[in-house]
Amino acid sequence: MTKTATLLAAALACSAFGSSPSPAQSQTEPQQRELKATVTSYWTTTKTGAQRDKKIYGRFSLHKDAGRLINQMNFICPKSRRTYAHLTIYLDDMIALGAPYKPFRGEIEGQFAIDRNSAITLAGESIDTELFFDRTPATVNEIDRVLSAKSVQFRVGDTRVAYDTNAKFEELMRELLAESAGATGFFDTEAMLADCRKFRGESTR
Repeated sequence: MTKTATLLAAALACSAFGSSPSPAQSQTEPQQRELKATVTSYWTTTKTGAQRDKKIYGRFSLHKDAGRLINQMNFICPKSRRTYAHLTIYLDDMIALGAPYKPFRGEIEGQFAIDRNSAITLAGESIDTELFFDRTPATVNEIDRVLSAKSVQFRVGDTRVAYDTNAKFEELMRELLAESAGATGFFDTEAMLADCRKFRGESTR
């Protein structure tokens, strides 16, 4: 077995990727499922994501059946200070698992439960299966709480996704991302935002 295959098997053993029923509902209501994914809490840059006009930081999970890396969300840091940085959440794989999200283009409201504690709502935009939330002066505090969270329960419409992590998974994913995705850097959220400010030529204070 190759090193990549060994790391993949070990990381899959301590990760979740699938669905579970929501708490009991009345018999007249359809049962809703909450899709779950174990993701990295750190943000990763890769060789394939390197671009001159923007820097891309990703959080990854693993597909239990296909045995492949899934880019669950990105923080996009544009070089131009005239353009807001933003969080992108990708729903392709969750839809394939049965998420009831119907791709469309338009405004959305995303509800985020942070570390099983506080909850916030953010206005965003849906472009097919990709959801965008801008980091503006008005939303910076809320967005940064989402970016920094170890655990995020996300809801848009009837679609519910729970992102969580664990130490063993994160340790194995560092090696796996370096081995198979050409990882060039690993950042906690504070370091990522500082790196983004440096890339944009902004004050690092």
